[in-house]
Amino acid sequence: MHQDNRPAIHTLLGINNVLLVIPHAQRENATQNTSPLAILGCTLVKNLHCYAVINCKYKPTIMDMNDIRAIQKRKKITDDFLNRIKAFKEEISENDLLPLILILQTGEDITHRQADIIFGYGQGERGRDDRPHRPTIAPSLLSKIRIALEDQGIRTALADTSSDICGRKSYSLNQLFRQKKYMDGLYDPNVCSITLTITTTRLVDGKKAAQTAQQLAETFSAFAKPMPLVRRIAMNAIDTGRPQDLRFIFRVYGDDQHNDMIREAYIDELAGSIEHNGLLHPLVLLQKMDGRYKILCGFRRFQAMRQLRRQWVEAKTYSEGDFTTEDFFNISLAENTKRRNLNPVEIGNFLESASRELNLNNARLADRFGESLGMGLPGKKVSQSTIHKYRKLYQIRERGESAEIISDVINDNLQFSIATEVLAPIKKPADRDSLYLEIIKPLAPTRPQLLKITKLLSTFHPQAEKAVAMLPVKSALEKAVKSKQKASTFLRILKQSKENQPLEKEKAFAETVDTLRKDIFGSKSTKQDFDVSRTRKSQQKAVTLHIRLKKQSIDKTITNLKNLLGDRERLDELRRLLQ
Repeated sequence: MHQDNRPAIHTLLGINNVLLVIPHAQRENATQNTSPLAILGCTLVKNLHCYAVINCKYKPTIMDMNDIRAIQKRKKITDDFLNRIKAFKEEISENDLLPLILILQTGEDITHRQADIIFGYGQGERGRDDRPHRPTIAPSLLSKIRIALEDQGIRTALADTSSDICGRKSYSLNQLFRQKKYMDGLYDPNVCSITLTITTTRLVDGKKAAQTAQQLAETFSAFAKPMPLVRRIAMNAIDTGRPQDLRFIFRVYGDDQHNDMIREAYIDELAGSIEHNGLLHPLVLLQKMDGRYKILCGFRRFQAMRQLRRQWVEAKTYSEGDFTTEDFFNISLAENTKRRNLNPVEIGNFLESASRELNLNNARLADRFGESLGMGLPGKKVSQSTIHKYRKLYQIRERGESAEIISDVINDNLQFSIATEVLAPIKKPADRDSLYLEIIKPLAPTRPQLLKITKLLSTFHPQAEKAVAMLPVKSALEKAVKSKQKASTFLRILKQSKENQPLEKEKAFAETVDTLRKDIFGSKSTKQDFDVSRTRKSQQKAVTLHIRLKKQSIDKTITNLKNLLGDRERLDELRRLLQ
């Protein structure tokens, strides 16, 4: 258990049927770093590997956490404390184990000063209304526990029936699962629970508290029943809302930008399979420090189970402290590729996450995961450039750009090489989308044809979005899509347009100049303010730049010129005019 000094109600997941509850584990004064009772709880959980709900937030003077009535008046405390106890108890019971709940508190009983621990199990006197007999554990089991503790050198005694620490009152926390009147779904007479009141002599300091915890762990380990390797977990105990909860999820899941990427048909099909055949492969979950779970493998199965409105799911569970982060990456990769390969975007997701979490560059990513991911040719080392391509493609998706390109890569409707080598290097999403949606998708060119097309388009305008919008290109597209050999026809018509229509060249020249004028000097500017003309008599390719300087706006004009000279994209447009 992680010791957190911040005031909170801490919840910890376990691997057996024991649930430790400490109603009050606060520091007694400001000089204490952690209270001895909290140290005892931390050490006990660590050694016993049990579930735990430990209140380090509310002091008895503010809220008596042993009084169910008081807790119920505060919804937040009910949710954070009682409902967490209930959830852990249900998880234990759902896996066919009998919950054993240990309620630890500190104090001294006047009649048993010689005892180290005083047990309360709802004992009272039969027939007496003021001291009702409400046992919460079988006396035979309690006797075995006491004998085991005595063997550890811990003196034990039973609380007097007149004492509050015997746990006989109906509103006592020890009676939580014996009463029907407090909360729906809590009543379960099969639950065993006992109150252990530890004398202050066992909690004089952290060292003594830790020693006592080790003795308690030795004792109760004999009564703890281990959870099965594959256990049943409540669906609502699995978190998927934060990025940290999805750090090992590499399958593409739905979001606002790419709703089609979730592959609803696949989830529907998987849900149908689970409905008829059951869950053939359990999820793989990680136990978080806050007493909940996150998914290591099986995100799509989780989605299908949620679609079926299932309340419980079978899962293998690991603790975050069981393995290194790299181990978890390898486990997730092995589980995810066992049944179906990752698509290129998912591979990029994996590589991005591994690079970020493990601080690996492309060379190390290639060495450690290239073969496992099935990239490259069998027996050959994966290159850094290949790793870069996958990561580049995923970064487009991560930025929320070019949704249709990403979707088509995922659904095998776009070649990976075209996506990564032609489209991904394009910086502007609008240019990338125009080239794909207006040219590649309708014309379906081969890779050599596409390279010729992109080179030819750049002679019309360096920006693909603007080039595609030009009249000669649009005209060529309209004719090409009607032919049988679309890409070849488009190339032929576009070349003819470029070679045989000088007027179109001049029109394109004028359009470029007009665009520059409006971008630099504003939409109301005229040719007198800014113009570019060809220097026809010069033997070298050259243009003449015309700029008007007005007295009242000379500073602004100079600033615009500086912006022009400092803008690489605009300078590229000027260079194109020299062709």
